[in-house]
Amino acid sequence: MWCCSLAIVCLLLGISEARKGFGPGEQDWGYVDVREGAHMFYWLYYTTANVRSYTERPLVLWLQGGPGGASSALGNFVELGPVDIKGAPREGNWVQHVNVLFIDSPVGSGFSYADNTSLLVTNNKELIDDLMTFMLHFYNSHTELKNVPLHIFSESYGGKVAPALAIKLEKAMKAGELARPGILKTVTIGNPWISSRHICREHSKYLFVNGLIDEDGVAEIDAQEEKILSALKNHEFEKATDENTAWFYIMQELTGGIYVYNTQTHIDPFEDRGYGYGVEFRNLMQFIVSKALQNDGIMYGYQFRHVLNRLKGHRLKSDINAIPRLLNETSVKINIYSGQLDILVPTSATLATIKDWVWKDKSDYLRANRTAIVVDGILQGYEKVGGNFGMYWINRSGHLAPSDNPTAMQYVLKSVTEYDAESPE
Repeated sequence: MWCCSLAIVCLLLGISEARKGFGPGEQDWGYVDVREGAHMFYWLYYTTANVRSYTERPLVLWLQGGPGGASSALGNFVELGPVDIKGAPREGNWVQHVNVLFIDSPVGSGFSYADNTSLLVTNNKELIDDLMTFMLHFYNSHTELKNVPLHIFSESYGGKVAPALAIKLEKAMKAGELARPGILKTVTIGNPWISSRHICREHSKYLFVNGLIDEDGVAEIDAQEEKILSALKNHEFEKATDENTAWFYIMQELTGGIYVYNTQTHIDPFEDRGYGYGVEFRNLMQFIVSKALQNDGIMYGYQFRHVLNRLKGHRLKSDINAIPRLLNETSVKINIYSGQLDILVPTSATLATIKDWVWKDKSDYLRANRTAIVVDGILQGYEKVGGNFGMYWINRSGHLAPSDNPTAMQYVLKSVTEYDAESPE
């Protein structure tokens, strides 16, 4: 009787009741209808930190790349959730420090689905609009989080999604919508696909200096990259995506099948490289996780290929203006981290993009010292932080840095969110 009364009070106050889901700690999950016939899935983990209330710790919103990667699967079970794909506890999990919200976005990725594939988004504007609708519903049903600092983390394709979302969130919050103005603190992106031009110019250099191709390979890679850049210049965006797929197969043939996300990962050719949609992941999500969450398991990944096709014309489009806009027009801090072993988005491409950006107080960043990140006597990477911008170089990691080097990324998480700092009055 008392539990029933508590649940009713929580609903009336807009406070979602925590539940036991899959893995340790209290959780909440469900669907939000962001449009008629479009159902977006989320999975919230309340922090297991030793605090009086989970509201004493920040909220981290994790958006997967892709487009179409499943945040609830890849981000959760491979990168930063409390347990790994085998169900074993993850020592470097983020939930032990902060609240973590995984969203399967866009609709059609992970557990999210549309009643008809014609309802899947076709561009990033529609994708962001869906996320904004989700966030409105989320804060209405989790009102206790409206005053909790929010930090957006993402990777890869998220380099175009997270900043654009942040711009809209900041504007809405200033207008008195969603949550308290000023709670959006940071946007942090790993190995971001922001500028195709910069990335294409760096691929062959990276492969060559790491001994993965020779001079003939450089010529072959560069010739294919020019086809990508030519298509982009002519606004033939779907053709650019096709040419990029051709680049991947050429690169694979030249390198003997090197893993594009991490040059030093010795992976069995038959091991899952399906970005969260391989056989092992499907078995986990469709049968085990779905049973624990009482989801329809068959929906997991059911529309993933359709997502890729619907966004084909936007996958290689650049968005180099969103981050400078955030830095120039808001107080939101921007952080980028890059794994040194990533072929897909080489660190040099990210640094070239940063060099071309113009923002107020950029001089604060340029004057800052680049210092080593040393944890327990072991060099984990480097950082350079000045003003509202920070860059982190992550050693021994590739495209999925939280998975490859959890120690370094634990440092980044703490540095960015300041989760153990005393809460303001």
